[in-house]
Amino acid sequence: MHPSDGSAGAYSRRVVTANGAVQGPPLPGEVRWANRERLSLALLAVVFAVHFLDRQLLAILIPPIKAELGLSDTALGFISGLAFTLFFSTVGLVIARIADRVDRARIVTWSLVAFSVMTALCGLAMNFWQLALARIGVGAGEGGTNPASHSLIADMFAPASRATAMAVYSIGPNLGMLLAFGIGGWLAQEMGWRAAFFAAGLLGLIVALATRFYLVDPHARDRAQAPVADLDARAVARTMLASPTLRHLAAAATLAMAVATGVITWLPALLVRAHGFSLSQIGVFLAVVLGVAGAVGTYAVGRIADRTSDAPRKLVVLVTLQCVIAASLPLGVLADSGIGAVLLLSLPCVLLVGYVGPTLALIQGIVDPRARAFSAAIMLLCANLLASGLGPFAVGLLSDALAPTVGDQSLRYALLLMSLLCLWSAWHYWRAMPTLVAELRA
Repeated sequence: MHPSDGSAGAYSRRVVTANGAVQGPPLPGEVRWANRERLSLALLAVVFAVHFLDRQLLAILIPPIKAELGLSDTALGFISGLAFTLFFSTVGLVIARIADRVDRARIVTWSLVAFSVMTALCGLAMNFWQLALARIGVGAGEGGTNPASHSLIADMFAPASRATAMAVYSIGPNLGMLLAFGIGGWLAQEMGWRAAFFAAGLLGLIVALATRFYLVDPHARDRAQAPVADLDARAVARTMLASPTLRHLAAAATLAMAVATGVITWLPALLVRAHGFSLSQIGVFLAVVLGVAGAVGTYAVGRIADRTSDAPRKLVVLVTLQCVIAASLPLGVLADSGIGAVLLLSLPCVLLVGYVGPTLALIQGIVDPRARAFSAAIMLLCANLLASGLGPFAVGLLSDALAPTVGDQSLRYALLLMSLLCLWSAWHYWRAMPTLVAELRA
């Protein structure tokens, strides 16, 4: 038998190095599992895309919803931010405790079904309270997907390839924004904002069918036969709080997320009010910048991160520079012409989401592997309540507060103030470096 044709030959060419690593061609079973890993990662990225589609769809629909339901910027900021993330974060914490003990693939599937149904119900809202309750339902359903997904990816991929895996997963929001702004904007203009919500809900249910049959938790059987030791939730939280690296990474990611969610939520409204763009025009711009260019940038940063996995400080420097460059947002926000605004907003908007993959990989490399889902949920609770919850709400509140002074320019100045948080985020990333290497797990 030729060595490349059978397992005996494959075994004969596999060498164990001094540090315990196995070199040589993979065994047939390992090849199949590698394919399963790639399929699972792709499915999780698609779930994250649908998650973000349902989450961000409201942003492109703010102008027609405001016109039909007569809502203020403050009310719309509450619905798009705090109403969503309050339940997204708290429910996610509860589900994450379950996800560390049971089949995480099923957690992802049923959470996807729940928030897709609630997204469709947003299209039936006739007033503020109905829309707010539907958005709360979307947030509660989406709370189950991210912690379980983070835990699955961390288990499936070794540290040397984890940043790239997290970056591939983090392309999901870019694809979600591509759908939300591109197709959502077109649907809203051609068929109305309610049809956009119905279409997004239907897409989620279709993806749920795929995850039901093809997404697999590699440790589900092991957990069922020999459940992992239960870690005290308070002990996990105290350990995370005691880590200076995690504190700075959490603060940095929270501030970056506040800017990203605030800007992404209100940028369509700014382009309509300040430059007279149509929803379909805005959709094309944001789909290309945040969807296509953002996805390429996120993946590229993940690849760079894995190439510098043996020098994590370089990775933090890279993310710090991203935040500094993203702080140039005011140039586009204050631009007089629509074309100028589009050109000047493109680069900082792409960089707004580039921090996600490297940050998630660093966090998963530090926390206890037995509580990865719960640790991710704690980080998301802090980041989402303070960032996604208050970011869009703060922009809407500032816009209404500034309106008596600056009139219809109030949204511009609200976004300008929000963009200054990028520099604060960069400072926290920089402060994480001194203790980073010592706290990373092998």
